[in-house]
Amino acid sequence: MINKISSKDNTTFKYIKKLLDKSSFRKKEKKFIVEGTREIDLCYKSKFDIEYIFISDKKSQKFNYSNIETILITEDLIKKIIYRESEGVFAIVKEKKQQLIDLKLNRDELILVLENPEKPGNVGAIMRTFEACGFKNIIMIDTKIDIYNPNTIRSSLGAVFQLNVFKMNSEDIFHFLKKYDFKVYGSFIKSKIKFTEIDLKERCALVMGPERSSISEIFMKNSDELISIPMFGNVDSLNLSVSTGIILYEAVNQRKFS
Repeated sequence: MINKISSKDNTTFKYIKKLLDKSSFRKKEKKFIVEGTREIDLCYKSKFDIEYIFISDKKSQKFNYSNIETILITEDLIKKIIYRESEGVFAIVKEKKQQLIDLKLNRDELILVLENPEKPGNVGAIMRTFEACGFKNIIMIDTKIDIYNPNTIRSSLGAVFQLNVFKMNSEDIFHFLKKYDFKVYGSFIKSKIKFTEIDLKERCALVMGPERSSISEIFMKNSDELISIPMFGNVDSLNLSVSTGIILYEAVNQRKFS
């Protein structure tokens, strides 16, 4: 590996750009881009394998990771990679192998199921709230969203690295939830059961559907309860990350303060 990248024709720079821009390439290489000192530090502390750290030649960040190679890159080139130009640092990180079967579930485990989420930024914001609430396990169902999409990582503020995030299809999820005795609560705007009326202290799965539509028929039929958030104004729906956050903090309230 070279010590400095100063040309857009550099092979390493082209590789970085491809990782940044192509979800299919990230999947093939099992690597992704992380920008920002905080996010890189969370990666390291969460035992992700950081391959290289790239720093702008105009910055002076220092990392105490003796086993990770640091490479300089010119200011004009790093601006083509990172969103927060003031930080001037990013890294190539290898995906961590995670399997659902290896999870150690608590007696009161709460799993968040995101069915067909559409916006990486929303998913990242949800991850940030989920981690802030002290929960750990998210399952994404029937979605094309890349867990390590740059927008997801950025909007999660690195929370994605502290969570267990899995992708499944809707047929497999109920087998898993039934096997481990989860109560399933599906969010449905027309339900007359308020989210505050259910017991979120027990082992449960909260299912949140896509922004443009409701949860699918399979979750409609197989949920133990369908729940809603009351609306008092003229709008008839909330942003997915907002509605998820409201219900998650009700779970925290029930578990911590009831």
